[in-house]
Amino acid sequence: MAILHRKLRREFWASRGMMFAITALMSVGVMGYIYMKSAYQNLLYAKQEYYANSRMSDFWIDLKKVPLADLDAVREIPGISEIRARIGYYATVDLDRIQEPVNAYVVSLPDHRAPVINDVVMKRGGYFTDQRRNEVLVNESFARHHKLHPGQWINLILNNRREELFIVGTAVSSEFVYLVSPGSMIPDPQRFGVFYIKQTYAEEIFDMDGAANQIVGTLSPEVRDDPDEVLQRIDRALSDYGVLAKTPLKDQASNRYLSDEIRGVGVFSTIMPSMFLAVAALVLYVLMSRLIDQQRVLIGTLKAIGYSDAQIFRHYALLGAFVGALGGAFGSAAGWYLSIVVTNLYKTLFEFPNLENRLDWTLYAGGIAISFACALAGSSQGAWAAIKLRPAEAMRPRPPKQGGKILLETWSWLWGKLSFAWRMALRNIFRQRVRTSVTIFAAMMGTTLTLTGFTLKHCLNYLVDFQFEKVLRSDIDFSFKDERSEAALDEARKLPGVIHAEPLLAVACDFQNGTILRKGSISGLDPAGHLTIPRDIAGEALKIPASGLMMTRKLAELMNLRLGDNVLVSPTKGLRQPFYAPVVQINDSYLGLSVYANIDYLSRMLGEELVLTGVQLELEESPAVYKEFCREVKRLPSLQAFNSREANVRNLNETFIQMQDTVISLIVLFAGIIFFASLLNTTLISFAERKREIATLNVLGYTPWQIGGYFLRESMTLNLTGVLLGFPLGYVLVWYMTVVYNTEMFRFPLEMPPKVWLQTVISAVVFGLLAHVFVQRAVTKMDWREALNVKE
Repeated sequence: MAILHRKLRREFWASRGMMFAITALMSVGVMGYIYMKSAYQNLLYAKQEYYANSRMSDFWIDLKKVPLADLDAVREIPGISEIRARIGYYATVDLDRIQEPVNAYVVSLPDHRAPVINDVVMKRGGYFTDQRRNEVLVNESFARHHKLHPGQWINLILNNRREELFIVGTAVSSEFVYLVSPGSMIPDPQRFGVFYIKQTYAEEIFDMDGAANQIVGTLSPEVRDDPDEVLQRIDRALSDYGVLAKTPLKDQASNRYLSDEIRGVGVFSTIMPSMFLAVAALVLYVLMSRLIDQQRVLIGTLKAIGYSDAQIFRHYALLGAFVGALGGAFGSAAGWYLSIVVTNLYKTLFEFPNLENRLDWTLYAGGIAISFACALAGSSQGAWAAIKLRPAEAMRPRPPKQGGKILLETWSWLWGKLSFAWRMALRNIFRQRVRTSVTIFAAMMGTTLTLTGFTLKHCLNYLVDFQFEKVLRSDIDFSFKDERSEAALDEARKLPGVIHAEPLLAVACDFQNGTILRKGSISGLDPAGHLTIPRDIAGEALKIPASGLMMTRKLAELMNLRLGDNVLVSPTKGLRQPFYAPVVQINDSYLGLSVYANIDYLSRMLGEELVLTGVQLELEESPAVYKEFCREVKRLPSLQAFNSREANVRNLNETFIQMQDTVISLIVLFAGIIFFASLLNTTLISFAERKREIATLNVLGYTPWQIGGYFLRESMTLNLTGVLLGFPLGYVLVWYMTVVYNTEMFRFPLEMPPKVWLQTVISAVVFGLLAHVFVQRAVTKMDWREALNVKE
């Protein structure tokens, strides 16, 4: 066997260019599997560990005010394991170095450290002490962005009063892993933070002595997955105290964002690696078939001198196994590095106490095993052909293949117009059916990935433009703590720099259609306004109806509602009087589940005159005026939340879009490797088989560039054929991604303009030309005299 091992090493080195290309495909497949599975496992493990250690609640109940002494009835409800009453309010942070008001959410914690539901994990400093009543813990990301440290003081507007609080520490909480402010979709620790204060101090500041406005709790295992009945019982038990919202864990914003991302990564952790490994196995099969065919005389000789079929099979299978082992090793190393990069990117979106890249040896062993198995699958077919050869038959060279006409030659009107170069290229393409099919398949896979990458890039830009340029056009939105009269709109119009102001009435409610129940809200708009313009899927503006609801298509689908259907609306504030409203228009949106109505109609449905909960503003484009505007807004005592469209878009671009750009760039690069490696391998195999033909052309006076042009015609024909056939697959993959990410929080638009198709073609051509550089180099360096001396 030592002789065969030496032969194996020589053959690997002689075909090192082609082996390198196949190894690269294997490596990228394993790398994609490792880093995507690692990201999936890292997020899933961090979530499970964090939720368990922090005792993540299974539900949230928001109320106006409930005495703590009256919660015994809730504790006795079957299915409830434990509850915790607390105080939570939105507030405003007054930071001198930030000109805009900064949003905050203030939550109470026990005065003394104790294990509680939704506990915090300390990052810096310590817990509350007995030295001050006004101590505060600041969530870590907000403190880090604003360079806040334990021992500093910070000003918050609490219950219309400016309070100075002493920072004793920083912390994180499992219920704010994905930390977004009201009206935002992307975490922005620069403009939103969570602050934890003592329970006794919260009771004093918010006039909640012996009471709470929020209940969090855990459920027993048998009802945890279906908590609706328990929540309904809680609602009935606390109906006298003004239940504003009931939120199960599956609907909690932070948990939903995190769970949707984990699910999406898990789905696509198998798609991309499968493409690479399938291509690598097929290309390896082509290489092994060519090697067996080339060495048939040698194989016959080996059998004649006593080598068994098993030894010969093992010899050729080892060649593929070696490629698989190399691909698995390199891919695992690259996957480990890339998993660290991706995990660090997730740290910018999610706030965990410990999100690290876990070294799961079973995952890496699985990646190597998959690479090994795909390589063996590709090489075993060629090795099997070797053992089927009979010694006497194998020791005779294979007779030349019968030429004959190809299909195109029967079309004389076309064939007569083709040049000699094109005829030669097309004959070789049609006569090497297996090799042609594998190359086209590889180009199809590369096209699928490239088209997906460019489409995702376009879709993200389209989404931002649709939501923040076409639909949400106001410069500033701010909301009040309670409903206000039309006088609040007049006050907003008088603020410095305000060009135009429009009222906004946001009503939290439950929608019900038969047995289908969904939480949501209605945004009451001025029908003559232009700062929020609902649109249809084509981007055309829709007019706010005089009565009835305009519902986003996603919510209508979830609730099985059509135009003209009535939906039961149960407001969670005010009189809480349910009413039926018809769905009179369907709009399209890619963020959230928006429902719009005429603000006058919505006010009447609530039994009110015109009321508003917020204001949308259009401002002058003047930094000096904007600074004065922010100074005045900070003085508004009833301000609950402040949102800047420019800041939202900038934050979206600096976090989510940049992260997605990195991922998309990797997808396109990996697709380029498929194009490059498959074309290089196929063309080099063809080059090795046709050396005498090339040498003959050289003798006849053809230049190396003309000869290289023949191979370029073949490779580009196969490449572009694969591109055209790959377009439908790419469309299907993009469509599938829109299905996977078609969630209540976020949806991908299915937008594929001509430019993404053109970019895909250009990328395929560029990577094909890059592969041809190496082929042209081989043609130029070939010793044609030696090629002509080869014996038959």
